Amino acid sequence: MGFDEVHKMDITGDGVDETVGVRRNEDGSVEYHVDVDDDGTADLLAVDKDGDGVIDHVLIDHDGDGKYDTAVVDADGDGELDAVAEK
Repeated sequence: MGFDEVHKMDITGDGVDETVGVRRNEDGSVEYHVDVDDDGTADLLAVDKDGDGVIDHVLIDHDGDGKYDTAVVDADGDGELDAVAEK
């Protein structure tokens, strides 16, 4: 699956640029696929479900196995990620 845009930027704040693939979906949602460890596989998936520029949930692969094991969501819709679910 290709991306509409690919950027290099420091998402983690460690001074090293990560690769961010941006996918704009037909339903208006936007996905940000972030490769933190530069292995070619996204470690974070941030989703703006309505394209308003506010991230609604983030999926995180902490152990690098290619499967997301943590979800962080904006449960109350205030623009702040506030609920965490671990798998």
